[in-house]
Amino acid sequence: MESTPLSQAALVQIRRVPLFAGLAPEALGWLLESAQVQSCPRDTVLFEAGDPASQFYVVLDGRVELFMRSAGTRRSVIDVLGPGETFDVAAIFDVGRYPTGARTVEDAELVVVPRDSFVARLSENFDLVLSLMASISRHLRGLVRQVGELKLKTTGQRLGSFLLGLTDAETGHSTVRLPYDKRLLASRLGMQPESLSRAFGTLREIGVHGENDRVVIDDLTALRTYCEENGIPR
Repeated sequence: MESTPLSQAALVQIRRVPLFAGLAPEALGWLLESAQVQSCPRDTVLFEAGDPASQFYVVLDGRVELFMRSAGTRRSVIDVLGPGETFDVAAIFDVGRYPTGARTVEDAELVVVPRDSFVARLSENFDLVLSLMASISRHLRGLVRQVGELKLKTTGQRLGSFLLGLTDAETGHSTVRLPYDKRLLASRLGMQPESLSRAFGTLREIGVHGENDRVVIDDLTALRTYCEENGIPR
């Protein structure tokens, strides 16, 4: 892994991250003075669950999976994060250890923010404290929704909800692209690859057609109705 100082171009990207939105460039540069940009090849394990939480991360490019290990070395994917997302911010304030592991699933460029300098400067910026609380709250709501979907929705409904989250359209038809390969998608949705294939087969009956990473949804309303049957709203 190669680390370089935070550039002005990286700061411009970071200002678009919800956690730092609204901060003036000078304030952001001051807050992240000790941060570094880290270039990580695919399949780099950044940390394991239980490791000391000495820093948190912002994804500039590429994708990172958060995982838990089970049955020895088998990984269960908790979440997959892309550009503009932060991860393990809460861990640096809580018990001081990462609750999950993290691994790059593509070549990735990450901003690494050291805990000690960030916390020290955070105490001088109340607006950022509020933004941080909102970010942690959004992450918690996302985890609650994910657990709810695993417990209450079928594999077809889970896949349908994920596809709906890839489009901003509310009605009509839409074409989306899967953000990562189907093996990783299956793990992210809590199913085996063969179950994902069957889920795509189920969705074909309501007008969802996939080829490689491209998925066409004929009727968004019909898919949304299907996903909400006997379960939690999308």
